[in-house]
Order: sequence, then structure tokens, then C-alpha cells
Amino acid sequence: MAQDLKESLGDGPCRFAPVGEKSFSEQLASLSTEERACYDELKSRWEKKDRGFVYPDEMYLRFARCSPGPEKFNAKAAWKVMKNYDSRYLGLTAASMEKQILSKTLFIPPGLKSSEGHSVFYMRPSRYFPKQTSTKDIIDNLVYCMQVMVEEEKSCTEGIGFLANMADWHFSNFSVSYCYQFMMMLQGRVPVRVRLFLIVNPPSWFGKIWKIMRPMLSDDFAKKVHVIQGSALPEFMEDGFESYLPDDMETGKVDADAIVSDFIAYRKFVEVKD
Repeated sequence: MAQDLKESLGDGPCRFAPVGEKSFSEQLASLSTEERACYDELKSRWEKKDRGFVYPDEMYLRFARCSPGPEKFNAKAAWKVMKNYDSRYLGLTAASMEKQILSKTLFIPPGLKSSEGHSVFYMRPSRYFPKQTSTKDIIDNLVYCMQVMVEEEKSCTEGIGFLANMADWHFSNFSVSYCYQFMMMLQGRVPVRVRLFLIVNPPSWFGKIWKIMRPMLSDDFAKKVHVIQGSALPEFMEDGFESYLPDDMETGKVDADAIVSDFIAYRKFVEVKD
């Protein structure tokens, strides 16, 4: 697979290929007895009657690992997410999301990590205009990127981070409905654990928006949110993060256009293979 990828696509898209990832069967075999029991319970409970669709086996493990609350592999908590999950998200692909991803509003910079080692995805909210792009499109963009990230065992097990670069952001980039749906997705509507949410370089009047946002956040999730200036990024990011940060931030060194084009090329390749 790795050789096929490199020969077909070149080095750029290879940046997104996981290294040393265990197969799904190997991951299942590594579970404890209690963890495997949770996975088995979710799978058997869902499939014992016709619910209109069946989850891929990888999703049952993802729901178990990312069950909301302090405990992973909590079948009761995971079941609530499973029941409310929009099955349409299972069909999201790079091909279907290409136009939105190319807007560079929200994407995954390969190698960008927090100081705690969580992979971090990136958003430039000033590129989203509610009057021009539907809430559905930006939420699909968010869900797709988070789901791609937790295909990797480490991100699925330990969680991910989110960096929002608020440069050039105005009221025209905001709507309450969009904000609410976005915050709900970050807090468990899909099987992902967000461990860090950085709001970087917000405008001076961001306090007005925070008053709207804060009631949308659980107390636990609010503790993960940090409103900071760009100069404080080294406190929250892995040493050398600038080498993986998109160049539309002042200290970023990676071509944002190349990131999104390489990401789309890689995802199209692997999704066709799947």
C-alpha cells in the first residue's frame, strides 16, 4: 500500500499516510476483556434488529473508545451517541467534500501536534460566510476531518486538538445556528474526543461571541478552551510546531494550498482502494 501510494501520488500526499498503524484485527486483539465486552455489546445490540443500516466494525470500536464522559468503553454512554449519529456521515468522502475542503476553511495539517501529543486540526473561520455556504457544508467538513483523524488508533484512543485562527474574522462569519451545531459536534455528536480547543488571535470584541458560545459548552469542555494570542501558541503546541503550521498564520511554514491538495489526493486514493 505504501509503495503503491508513493508511486501513484508522490511524496506530498504520503504525508497523510499513517506510520506503524496496527490493523483493525490487531487492535481488537489488544483490547482488555472489559474493553472487548463493550465492543461486542455495542455491535450485537445494534445488529440484533434492522435499524436501516449496519455500522462498519471499526465504528463500533470507535464509539466504545470515544464514549462521552470520564470513562472510555462505557457502553451506556457510547450507545447514546450511536443512536443519535447521522448515518449520512458514513458516506462522506474527499470526492464529495472536495470543493469545501479546497476553501481552506477547515483542514488537517499533517504532523501538527499539541504539547500533549494530540494531532491538531486547523480552521480559518474568516473563510466561512453563513450567507454563502450552508451550515450543512461546514459541519460536514468538520465531521469528515475529525472522522479521518480518529481512523488512527492514537487519535481515537487519546483524542485530538483543534486550532481556530481568528485572523480577519468578523460578524459576517458568524451565526448562532452554525456556532451551536459546531459546538455540539465537538462535544460528542460524533465519536471523537476533543482534548484541546485553541481560539487564536480573536478580535477585541470576541467577548460578545463568547457570551453566546459559553452556554453551549459543558463545564468539562469549557476547561479545554483557551482564548490566546499567537505568541502563546508554544505553551500549548509541540516544540517545532511551526514546521507543520499552515502559512496563513504568521509563524506557519507549510503551504496551506499544498496541504489541502495533497490531502484530497491521498484521501481519494485510499477511499477508492477501500
